[in-house]
Amino acid sequence: MACEVDTDLSKAGDSTGFNPPLPKKPKINVEKTDLDAMVLPGLCPAGDRMLRYGKLSDPEYVRQRQVFDDQFEDSEGFDVEWDSFDYKFFAMKFEWAGEGDLDYTRSNLELRTLLIDAAMKDHDDDYDTKLEFVDYVSANVMPCKGYMF
Repeated sequence: MACEVDTDLSKAGDSTGFNPPLPKKPKINVEKTDLDAMVLPGLCPAGDRMLRYGKLSDPEYVRQRQVFDDQFEDSEGFDVEWDSFDYKFFAMKFEWAGEGDLDYTRSNLELRTLLIDAAMKDHDDDYDTKLEFVDYVSANVMPCKGYMF
């Protein structure tokens, strides 16, 4: 039994019915600060500072990267002397992120609260404890496909 194939592509129909439109990114009303206006190529805003992007050919970058890596590994990211570095590395302080940089649907405070609550719930479930939030000290942000906490 032979199978008949229609090779007339004009009868294929409108393909937009198979591809739903991408969701529209909500607009965030964030005022530009003087710091945003001053961003130069090769610099990254970090709170009230500007960090440089490093290159492996730069000995000072390599030195600072090694110190950063050691501090980050030794303390699991909890005790990093952020103000002693002039370069942007793979992680940064949560407070340095501008509104909308981390999540365009929540403010940084809402996101931070959500992540703290989720981390405490996971800990409570894993260790049969009942942690209570006392005070926020600091958090780090690392790029990934989702959130790590």
